[in-house]
Amino acid sequence: MKMENLEPTLDTIEDYNGKESKEKRMTIWIVILSGLLIGAVYTIISANSSVSDELDVSHNAGMLKH
Repeated sequence: MKMENLEPTLDTIEDYNGKESKEKRMTIWIVILSGLLIGAVYTIISANSSVSDELDVSHNAGMLKH
């Protein structure tokens, strides 16, 4: 029984060395730019929303000051 090499070589892969289709190239750019856009929107929202770190001490804890 002869063992055959069934692994593809780089030359047989259709996307190797700039041979990918324009549709695949456009899809990759859309995914990359979408990720950057979502990250930018998230960063802008998180930078402009402020969370108050002030503690609410208006309640009376039952201790009297002298």
